[in-house]
Amino acid sequence: MTNMVRGQGSAEYLILLAMVLIVALIAVILLGGMPIGTGDTMRSESVAYWTSVRPFQIPEWVQIDGTFFLTITNRETARLILENISIGNVSYVLNPGWTFGSGTTRNLSISGFRPCNNTYDEYEYQVNITYSTSDISGQRQTGMKPLSGRCIYD
Repeated sequence: MTNMVRGQGSAEYLILLAMVLIVALIAVILLGGMPIGTGDTMRSESVAYWTSVRPFQIPEWVQIDGTFFLTITNRETARLILENISIGNVSYVLNPGWTFGSGTTRNLSISGFRPCNNTYDEYEYQVNITYSTSDISGQRQTGMKPLSGRCIYD
């Protein structure tokens, strides 16, 4: 009878350990530690990030064939001059730079991207923005989340 008690204790220990591991795995997934999302989830995360960042936010974007269209807004109270925006491997230099007053929104189209087709219909691009203020030139805003979504093609 005493041997059965010991066996029962180790079985309970293994079950408890398995439950702890399952709870830990669920916590890691919910906190974003493991990518399990689809393209739509990545798009939602990109929208949430790029509509809340400063100084420039990108609330809307889409890639149609090899051209990328985006909307850029200055969220600062100071006047900013957009000088360059790099999306993925494509860099677009604005010469002279575009001046953005506080809250100003502008649309931009950049060509030179990989054309969309049946096999390439989702994208994910890192973003780097170079801008100046009246006091400091050459400031950089680097996106912590990429711009992602589905391509539109004919």
